[in-house]
Amino acid sequence: MRVSDKKSGSLVRLSLVVFALAGFAQAARAYEYPLQFPPASRYGGAVVAGYNFDGDEVVGRCSYRSASARSGKGGGYFSKVQLHEQTCRWDLYGNLLRVTPGPPAIPPILYTKGTLTVYAANAKGGFTGSDSKIRGGGFVNTPGSHYSWLLSDESAVIPQQQSVYSFVIMLKSDGDAPLEITALDASSLKGRAALETTNCSGRIEPDATCSITIKYDPSKLTSPSGLAYDTLRISLKSDAGAAYDFTRPYTIIVPKEEDDRN
Repeated sequence: MRVSDKKSGSLVRLSLVVFALAGFAQAARAYEYPLQFPPASRYGGAVVAGYNFDGDEVVGRCSYRSASARSGKGGGYFSKVQLHEQTCRWDLYGNLLRVTPGPPAIPPILYTKGTLTVYAANAKGGFTGSDSKIRGGGFVNTPGSHYSWLLSDESAVIPQQQSVYSFVIMLKSDGDAPLEITALDASSLKGRAALETTNCSGRIEPDATCSITIKYDPSKLTSPSGLAYDTLRISLKSDAGAAYDFTRPYTIIVPKEEDDRN
């Protein structure tokens, strides 16, 4: 290779790093989605990392080790450890799409920052690699809207002293783009839950919070022990890349059922 070729390659490499760091600054609020990978049972040493972007997919490594016990000649057992090297593809929100045998080629590291090792960035400001804080390690950071449910301090035990209770659930828009909420729904497994009031609708700016008030009626619940169990669920439709329902179990103190044998 000529000296001019080496310089050209260095300039290309430098421009990629500058582009990636600029993308990191612009997408610093973007949400870091773990690259999902559920290996087979009896495994260990799972290693997951995003290496490249292929359109709207992330391509990377998803390897693990498995152990199996076998009996040897003359008695006794020994354990055989096998390494499973695989290539995985995920969508831009970390959902596993498909797995193929064999490891992918490991690209050069684009840059590191804190616990992050970044291997690739795309033109939309996203980047992928591994993060030592994440179980398995792999992640993709995708710009866009995102939301998180904020846990309340209310007790998960409800005394059935009145027919209807009201719960206030908080939601935060924590992506790097405004969150657009188009629908909300409340339900429970045994009692009756309904949406009472909310300002979580339409456009929610980044860093803003909103509230959802749920009306819950457990008056029809009974139990021989005096305790009934129910789960409240709030689901929403939005433009966020990943949807997460709010779920919380509750214990309701109810009148004991009378024993018909007496």
